[in-house]
Amino acid sequence: MVRKERNSSFELLRIVAMLLIVMHHYSVHGGFDYMGRLDMRLYFVQCLSMCGKVGVNLFVLISGFFLCTADFNWRRIIRLELEVIFYSVLIAVAFHFLRPGYGSLRQISKDLTPLQSERYWFYNSYFLLALLSPFLNKLVAALDKREFQKLLLLFSILWVVVPVVPKLRALQMTDQGWFLFLYLCAAYIRLFNGDFRHGKGLYIMLGAGVYVAILLSVAVVDVLSLKSLGLRKEFVYFLTMNSILVFPCSILLLIGFSKWDMGCRKAINLVSSATFGVYLIHDNYLVRPFLWNEVFRNRSFLHSNRLFLHAAVAILAVYVACTLLDLVRQYAFEKPLLMLVDRVRIALGRGGTPADSCEPVAGGDSASGGGLPTGHGGSSVTGDRR
Repeated sequence: MVRKERNSSFELLRIVAMLLIVMHHYSVHGGFDYMGRLDMRLYFVQCLSMCGKVGVNLFVLISGFFLCTADFNWRRIIRLELEVIFYSVLIAVAFHFLRPGYGSLRQISKDLTPLQSERYWFYNSYFLLALLSPFLNKLVAALDKREFQKLLLLFSILWVVVPVVPKLRALQMTDQGWFLFLYLCAAYIRLFNGDFRHGKGLYIMLGAGVYVAILLSVAVVDVLSLKSLGLRKEFVYFLTMNSILVFPCSILLLIGFSKWDMGCRKAINLVSSATFGVYLIHDNYLVRPFLWNEVFRNRSFLHSNRLFLHAAVAILAVYVACTLLDLVRQYAFEKPLLMLVDRVRIALGRGGTPADSCEPVAGGDSASGGGLPTGHGGSSVTGDRR
C-alpha cells in the first residue's frame, strides 16, 4: 500500500466540533432557567447552547466524507463498541464504590451492553450509520450527479425547509434518518468537490457568518419575547440539527476545511484522537449531573459577573481533562491490545500494519481516528466524479 500524508485539517475540525459540543452541554445540562430574567448573561448561556448541534453535524459529516470511499471494516465497529463499553463500565464501577447510591450493580450490568441500554443517543445513531455505510456507498455509486442532487434537494425540503413552519415540525426526521442524510451530503461533497470552486477562506467565513446569524436569531427571539414570554421557547428550534441555519453552517464548514491542506500536524492528530473519548466521559449519564451541577455548579453563576470566566474555565478544564484521560486509555489499554491483534494477524498470514499518527493503515483504521471510523485517505480531495 502506498501511504499518503494525512491532512490534519479534518482533525482540527473534529476538535472544534467536540469543543462546540462541550460548550453546548455546559449550557443545556447546567440547570439554567431559560425562561428567567433576560439579560446578557442569559443570552450568553443561550448562545453556548447553540453550539452543540453544529458539532454533532460536523462529526457525522466528517465520517461520511471518508467512509463513502472506504471499504467496510468490522475492526472499526468492534473497536468503537469496546471503547464505549470501557468507559460505561469503568465510570459505573467508579461511581458505585466512590459515591454510594450511584452506579448500582444493575446499572453496571446494563453498561456492559450500552447499545441496547441506549446510554449514548449519538452512539446508537452513529453505530447504525456505520453498519449501513457499505449499502449507502452502493446507493451513491448507482446515482449520477443529477439524481444525487434531486435526492439531496428532496430531503433538504422535507427535513430542513418544511420544519421552519412550527405547525409542520411534526414531519421532522429521526436522528438515524438525519445521520443518513448527512452521510449522503458528505459523500456528494467528496465526490463532486470540483463543484465548489472557491478557496477555503470563503466557505469558512460563510460558515462563521451563518453561525453569527444563528446567535442573532436567538437575540431576535429574545426581544420579541419581551412582549410575549412564550415566544422565547422558539429559540429551541435553532438548537436542532436540521434547523435552516445549523445545517448550512455545518455544510459550509466541512467544504471549507476539505479545501484546507495543512499537511500532517502530529499534535493536532493526537488531540483529535481523543475527541470521542471526551464525549463518552463528560456526557456519561452518571458524570453529566455530577460535573455540571456539583463540581462546577453552573446554575449558581447565572447572575454572577464571573459567569463568562466560569464558563471558559469549566469548558476548557473538561475538554483538557477528558482528553488526557482518553490518551492514557489509548496508550495503556487500546494500543497494546491492537498491537497484539496485529501480531496475531501477521502470524496467521493475514497481514497487519502498525498505525502512525500521520500515516493511516489500509482502510483508514488509524490510531488517531478520533475514536470514530474515518477512512482517512490523503492530504487532498480526489475522485471528483462527473
